[in-house]
Amino acid sequence: MVDFVSFPKRGLVCVAGPDAATLLDGLLTHNVDGAGPETCIYAAMLTPQGKFLFELFITAPEAGTYWIDVSEPASFAKRLSLYRLRSNVTIEDKSEAFLVGAAWQTSALPTSALFYPDPRNADLPHRFIVPRADFASQSEPAASATYEQERLGLGVPDLAADLLVEKDFILEGLMDEMGGVDFHKGCYVGQEMTSRMKRRTTVKTKLCRVRFDGAAPEFETPILADGWEVGRMRSASQGLGLALIRFDRAQKAMAEGHELRAGEQTIKLDPPEWMIVPA
Repeated sequence: MVDFVSFPKRGLVCVAGPDAATLLDGLLTHNVDGAGPETCIYAAMLTPQGKFLFELFITAPEAGTYWIDVSEPASFAKRLSLYRLRSNVTIEDKSEAFLVGAAWQTSALPTSALFYPDPRNADLPHRFIVPRADFASQSEPAASATYEQERLGLGVPDLAADLLVEKDFILEGLMDEMGGVDFHKGCYVGQEMTSRMKRRTTVKTKLCRVRFDGAAPEFETPILADGWEVGRMRSASQGLGLALIRFDRAQKAMAEGHELRAGEQTIKLDPPEWMIVPA
Protein backbone atom coordinates (compact mmCIF):
# COMPACT_ATOMS: atom_id res chain seq x y z
CA MET A 1 0.00 0.00 0.00
CA VAL A 2 1.45 3.38 -1.00
CA ASP A 3 1.24 6.16 1.59
CA PHE A 4 1.60 9.29 -0.54
CA VAL A 5 2.23 10.69 -4.01
CA SER A 6 4.11 13.88 -4.86
CA PHE A 7 3.11 16.18 -7.72
CA PRO A 8 6.35 17.26 -9.42
CA LYS A 9 4.55 19.46 -11.96
CA ARG A 10 2.87 21.50 -9.22
CA GLY A 11 4.37 24.00 -6.79
CA LEU A 12 3.55 26.53 -4.10
CA VAL A 13 3.02 30.28 -4.47
CA CYS A 14 2.61 32.39 -1.32
CA VAL A 15 0.53 35.58 -1.50
CA ALA A 16 0.64 37.61 1.71
CA GLY A 17 -0.06 41.07 3.03
CA PRO A 18 -2.93 43.39 4.01
CA ASP A 19 -4.31 43.47 0.44
CA ALA A 20 -3.79 39.78 -0.39
CA ALA A 21 -7.44 38.72 -0.05
CA THR A 22 -8.68 41.74 -2.03
CA LEU A 23 -6.23 41.03 -4.86
CA LEU A 24 -7.13 37.35 -5.08
CA ASP A 25 -10.89 37.91 -4.75
CA GLY A 26 -10.78 40.23 -7.76
CA LEU A 27 -9.05 37.64 -9.93
CA LEU A 28 -10.33 34.18 -8.97
CA THR A 29 -13.59 32.25 -9.35
CA HIS A 30 -13.95 31.94 -5.56
CA ASN A 31 -13.36 34.31 -2.66
CA VAL A 32 -10.55 33.16 -0.40
CA ASP A 33 -12.01 34.13 3.00
CA GLY A 34 -12.93 30.51 3.75
CA ALA A 35 -9.36 29.25 3.43
CA GLY A 36 -7.60 28.05 6.58
CA PRO A 37 -4.80 25.73 7.77
CA GLU A 38 -6.97 22.64 7.21
CA THR A 39 -9.52 24.10 4.79
CA CYS A 40 -8.94 24.51 1.09
CA ILE A 41 -10.67 26.81 -1.39
CA TYR A 42 -10.83 25.36 -4.91
CA ALA A 43 -10.76 28.02 -7.63
CA ALA A 44 -9.42 28.98 -11.05
CA MET A 45 -7.82 31.94 -12.72
CA LEU A 46 -9.15 32.79 -16.19
CA THR A 47 -8.36 34.97 -19.16
CA PRO A 48 -10.55 38.07 -19.67
CA GLN A 49 -12.43 35.99 -22.26
CA GLY A 50 -13.23 33.36 -19.63
CA LYS A 51 -10.78 30.72 -20.86
CA PHE A 52 -8.91 28.45 -18.44
CA LEU A 53 -5.47 29.48 -17.14
CA PHE A 54 -4.75 27.92 -13.73
CA GLU A 55 -6.42 25.45 -11.35
CA LEU A 56 -5.79 26.47 -7.72
CA PHE A 57 -5.96 24.88 -4.28
CA ILE A 58 -5.77 27.70 -1.71
CA THR A 59 -5.07 27.32 2.01
CA ALA A 60 -4.23 29.92 4.67
CA PRO A 61 -1.71 28.84 7.33
CA GLU A 62 -2.32 32.18 9.07
CA ALA A 63 -4.46 35.28 8.60
CA GLY A 64 -3.47 37.32 5.54
CA THR A 65 -1.20 34.61 4.14
CA TYR A 66 -2.41 32.36 1.31
CA TRP A 67 -0.61 29.26 0.08
CA ILE A 68 -1.61 28.37 -3.46
CA ASP A 69 -0.93 24.89 -4.87
CA VAL A 70 -0.72 25.41 -8.64
CA SER A 71 0.74 23.94 -11.82
CA GLU A 72 3.49 26.10 -13.37
CA PRO A 73 3.94 28.23 -10.24
CA ALA A 74 6.50 30.63 -11.79
CA SER A 75 4.08 31.48 -14.60
CA PHE A 76 1.21 31.94 -12.13
CA ALA A 77 3.29 34.21 -9.87
CA LYS A 78 4.33 36.31 -12.86
CA ARG A 79 0.73 36.74 -14.02
CA LEU A 80 -0.41 37.65 -10.51
CA SER A 81 2.28 40.32 -10.39
CA LEU A 82 0.78 41.99 -13.46
CA TYR A 83 -2.36 42.71 -11.42
CA ARG A 84 -0.63 43.73 -8.19
CA LEU A 85 -0.16 47.42 -9.11
CA ARG A 86 -0.06 49.32 -5.78
CA SER A 87 -1.55 46.54 -3.66
CA ASN A 88 0.28 45.91 -0.40
CA VAL A 89 1.10 42.25 -1.08
CA THR A 90 4.08 39.99 -1.62
CA ILE A 91 4.00 37.22 -4.22
CA GLU A 92 6.63 34.52 -3.79
CA ASP A 93 7.23 31.21 -5.56
CA LYS A 94 8.17 28.81 -2.74
CA SER A 95 8.29 25.64 -4.83
CA GLU A 96 11.97 24.98 -4.11
CA ALA A 97 11.28 24.93 -0.39
CA PHE A 98 7.93 23.07 -0.33
CA LEU A 99 6.56 19.86 -1.80
CA VAL A 100 2.90 19.36 -2.74
CA GLY A 101 1.16 16.03 -3.10
CA ALA A 102 -1.58 13.75 -1.79
CA ALA A 103 -1.52 11.17 1.00
CA TRP A 104 -3.61 8.08 1.64
CA GLN A 105 -2.01 7.85 5.09
CA THR A 106 -1.52 11.31 6.60
CA SER A 107 0.32 9.67 9.50
CA ALA A 108 3.21 9.20 7.06
CA LEU A 109 3.67 12.99 6.89
CA PRO A 110 5.85 15.01 9.31
CA THR A 111 4.17 17.23 11.89
CA SER A 112 5.17 20.31 9.84
CA ALA A 113 2.90 19.22 6.98
CA LEU A 114 -0.31 21.08 6.21
CA PHE A 115 -2.94 18.68 4.86
CA TYR A 116 -6.61 18.96 3.97
CA PRO A 117 -9.41 17.07 2.16
CA ASP A 118 -9.41 17.40 -1.61
CA PRO A 119 -12.30 19.83 -2.27
CA ARG A 120 -13.12 18.25 -5.65
CA ASN A 121 -14.12 14.86 -4.26
CA ALA A 122 -14.05 13.50 -0.71
CA ASP A 123 -13.01 10.05 -1.93
CA LEU A 124 -9.65 11.33 -3.19
CA PRO A 125 -6.71 11.21 -0.75
CA HIS A 126 -5.92 14.32 1.31
CA ARG A 127 -3.71 16.89 -0.38
CA PHE A 128 -0.67 18.17 1.50
CA ILE A 129 2.04 20.84 1.55
CA VAL A 130 5.25 20.06 3.41
CA PRO A 131 8.71 21.65 3.75
CA ARG A 132 11.16 19.69 1.61
CA ALA A 133 13.73 19.92 4.40
CA ASP A 134 11.40 17.88 6.64
CA PHE A 135 10.36 15.32 4.05
CA ALA A 136 13.16 13.92 1.93
CA SER A 137 11.10 10.94 0.72
CA GLN A 138 10.11 10.69 -2.93
CA SER A 139 7.01 8.84 -4.08
CA GLU A 140 7.38 5.77 -6.27
CA PRO A 141 6.09 5.64 -9.87
CA ALA A 142 3.49 3.15 -8.65
CA ALA A 143 2.02 5.84 -6.41
CA SER A 144 1.41 8.15 -9.37
CA ALA A 145 -0.24 5.33 -11.31
CA THR A 146 -2.45 4.45 -8.33
CA TYR A 147 -3.48 8.07 -7.83
CA GLU A 148 -4.31 8.55 -11.52
CA GLN A 149 -6.38 5.38 -11.60
CA GLU A 150 -8.35 6.51 -8.54
CA ARG A 151 -8.86 10.00 -9.97
CA LEU A 152 -10.03 8.71 -13.34
CA GLY A 153 -12.21 6.09 -11.65
CA LEU A 154 -14.03 8.87 -9.82
CA GLY A 155 -14.29 10.90 -13.04
CA VAL A 156 -12.43 13.84 -11.43
CA PRO A 157 -10.57 16.13 -13.85
CA ASP A 158 -7.09 17.47 -13.25
CA LEU A 159 -7.71 20.69 -15.14
CA ALA A 160 -4.00 21.38 -15.63
CA ALA A 161 -3.87 18.07 -17.53
CA ASP A 162 -7.39 17.82 -18.96
CA LEU A 163 -8.15 21.33 -20.24
CA LEU A 164 -6.20 23.31 -22.85
CA VAL A 165 -4.88 26.59 -21.49
CA GLU A 166 -6.46 29.70 -23.05
CA LYS A 167 -8.75 27.51 -25.16
CA ASP A 168 -11.20 25.56 -22.97
CA PHE A 169 -13.76 26.86 -20.45
CA ILE A 170 -13.83 25.79 -16.80
CA LEU A 171 -17.53 24.81 -16.94
CA GLU A 172 -16.48 22.34 -19.64
CA GLY A 173 -14.03 21.03 -17.02
CA LEU A 174 -16.78 20.38 -14.41
CA MET A 175 -15.68 23.15 -12.06
CA ASP A 176 -19.32 23.99 -11.38
CA GLU A 177 -20.05 20.45 -10.18
CA MET A 178 -16.83 20.36 -8.13
CA GLY A 179 -17.61 23.63 -6.32
CA GLY A 180 -14.89 25.66 -7.98
CA VAL A 181 -17.08 28.62 -9.02
CA ASP A 182 -19.03 31.00 -6.80
CA PHE A 183 -21.79 32.48 -8.98
CA HIS A 184 -22.79 34.97 -6.26
CA LYS A 185 -19.42 36.62 -5.59
CA GLY A 186 -18.20 39.98 -6.85
CA CYS A 187 -16.53 40.55 -10.18
CA TYR A 188 -13.43 38.65 -11.23
CA VAL A 189 -11.47 38.29 -14.45
CA GLY A 190 -13.49 36.17 -16.90
CA GLN A 191 -16.71 36.33 -14.87
CA GLU A 192 -18.93 37.66 -17.65
CA MET A 193 -18.44 34.69 -19.97
CA THR A 194 -18.58 32.15 -17.12
CA SER A 195 -21.86 33.58 -15.80
CA ARG A 196 -23.35 33.80 -19.29
CA MET A 197 -22.60 30.13 -19.96
CA LYS A 198 -24.23 29.19 -16.66
CA ARG A 199 -27.34 31.36 -17.14
CA ARG A 200 -27.97 30.38 -20.73
CA THR A 201 -27.17 26.68 -20.22
CA THR A 202 -24.91 26.74 -23.27
CA VAL A 203 -22.46 24.14 -21.92
CA LYS A 204 -22.89 21.37 -24.48
CA THR A 205 -19.29 20.18 -24.26
CA LYS A 206 -17.93 18.69 -21.03
CA LEU A 207 -15.25 16.39 -19.72
CA CYS A 208 -16.73 12.96 -19.17
CA ARG A 209 -15.39 9.70 -17.77
CA VAL A 210 -14.98 7.12 -20.52
CA ARG A 211 -14.13 3.44 -20.61
CA PHE A 212 -12.32 1.39 -23.22
CA ASP A 213 -10.44 -1.90 -23.64
CA GLY A 214 -6.77 -2.13 -24.50
CA ALA A 215 -4.16 0.60 -24.77
CA ALA A 216 -5.09 4.13 -23.76
CA PRO A 217 -5.70 6.48 -26.71
CA GLU A 218 -3.27 9.36 -27.05
CA PHE A 219 -4.10 12.81 -25.64
CA GLU A 220 -6.26 14.81 -28.09
CA THR A 221 -7.11 11.75 -30.19
CA PRO A 222 -10.37 12.64 -32.00
CA ILE A 223 -13.43 10.62 -30.96
CA LEU A 224 -15.48 9.86 -34.05
CA ALA A 225 -18.98 8.55 -34.70
CA ASP A 226 -19.77 7.58 -38.30
CA GLY A 227 -16.83 9.76 -39.39
CA TRP A 228 -17.97 12.85 -37.45
CA GLU A 229 -15.97 14.22 -34.53
CA VAL A 230 -17.91 14.22 -31.24
CA GLY A 231 -15.04 14.76 -28.82
CA ARG A 232 -11.35 14.42 -27.99
CA MET A 233 -9.47 12.27 -25.53
CA ARG A 234 -7.69 13.86 -22.62
CA SER A 235 -5.93 11.92 -19.80
CA ALA A 236 -6.32 8.15 -19.84
CA SER A 237 -4.88 5.01 -18.24
CA GLN A 238 -5.74 1.31 -17.93
CA GLY A 239 -9.21 1.27 -19.43
CA LEU A 240 -10.30 4.60 -17.93
CA GLY A 241 -10.03 8.16 -19.14
CA LEU A 242 -11.56 11.57 -19.50
CA ALA A 243 -12.69 12.97 -22.81
CA LEU A 244 -14.05 16.35 -23.83
CA ILE A 245 -17.40 15.32 -25.31
CA ARG A 246 -19.87 17.34 -27.38
CA PHE A 247 -22.91 15.67 -25.83
CA ASP A 248 -25.59 16.65 -28.34
CA ARG A 249 -23.57 15.13 -31.18
CA ALA A 250 -22.51 12.05 -29.23
CA GLN A 251 -26.01 11.29 -27.98
CA LYS A 252 -27.49 11.69 -31.47
CA ALA A 253 -24.87 9.38 -32.92
CA MET A 254 -25.42 6.72 -30.27
CA ALA A 255 -29.21 6.96 -30.68
CA GLU A 256 -28.66 6.20 -34.37
CA GLY A 257 -26.63 3.12 -33.46
CA HIS A 258 -23.13 4.44 -34.14
CA GLU A 259 -20.14 3.53 -31.99
CA LEU A 260 -17.81 6.16 -30.57
CA ARG A 261 -14.22 5.40 -31.54
CA ALA A 262 -10.85 6.92 -30.68
CA GLY A 263 -8.40 5.44 -33.15
CA GLU A 264 -8.84 1.67 -32.88
CA GLN A 265 -10.59 1.86 -29.52
CA THR A 266 -14.33 1.74 -28.89
CA ILE A 267 -15.22 4.42 -26.35
CA LYS A 268 -18.06 4.08 -23.84
CA LEU A 269 -19.35 7.19 -22.07
CA ASP A 270 -19.66 6.64 -18.32
CA PRO A 271 -20.48 9.95 -16.58
CA PRO A 272 -20.14 9.79 -12.78
CA GLU A 273 -23.33 10.25 -10.74
CA TRP A 274 -22.31 13.71 -9.53
CA MET A 275 -21.82 15.10 -13.04
CA ILE A 276 -24.52 17.28 -14.65
CA VAL A 277 -24.94 15.73 -18.08
CA PRO A 278 -26.03 18.20 -20.79
CA ALA A 279 -29.55 17.54 -22.01
